[in-house]
Amino acid sequence: MNFIDDYSRAVLCSSVVRVTKGEGVVRLFYETTEKYGFSESVLSDNGAIYTTSYRGGHSGLEIDLALLGITFKHGRPYHPQTQGKVERYHQTLKKYLREHRKVATIAALQKQIDRFVLYYNEERPHVARGCAPMEAWRALDKATPRLQGLPILAKTNVRHDHVDQWGSVTLRYRRKLHHISVGRAHRHKRVIILVADLDIRVVAEDGEVLRHFTLDPTRDYQARSRSTL
Repeated sequence: MNFIDDYSRAVLCSSVVRVTKGEGVVRLFYETTEKYGFSESVLSDNGAIYTTSYRGGHSGLEIDLALLGITFKHGRPYHPQTQGKVERYHQTLKKYLREHRKVATIAALQKQIDRFVLYYNEERPHVARGCAPMEAWRALDKATPRLQGLPILAKTNVRHDHVDQWGSVTLRYRRKLHHISVGRAHRHKRVIILVADLDIRVVAEDGEVLRHFTLDPTRDYQARSRSTL
């Protein structure tokens, strides 16, 4: 599973998986964004692990990207040239692996790929950029998604939860559990919680921000009266 930055060609994720599944894509997406921040848009092919819109449904990745205000783009079916940059990385990676000894385990294969990604990102000048990809990535002003007009900061963590029967969700901050009221009208709704240090947003599946407030670490219960919305 590979994620690369479109402009710099920096490899942000190159992870070995035994079987590629939709939930694995979502997990790796969040592991990547936790390290590098959220992008303004994402481009993928039409594989079922990314999109099920052609079957009238929505994948886990599609749902989460929509909630986060991130544009999700797809190439035309049977037209891999649209994803040409990541396809080119696939070829380069495969060539590297063919030139090295075969390994017997996923862990060993991941170590090989990690060594290659370090070389690819930090040492090997990319023809299109004229420098190592990570050098170009670090120099770039990052475009970030916006949710109801407010940017999602690079160090934002994402949690999935359900509103309980009392209209609350829980959040652990520095080992202390806090209860956050979002209102009984939202009982049993699935939500995502965006955590950027003390800045907290609780977002429903339809993209509605149910709460946006500054967490008070001294209080267990975060009442709605403390919300900024």
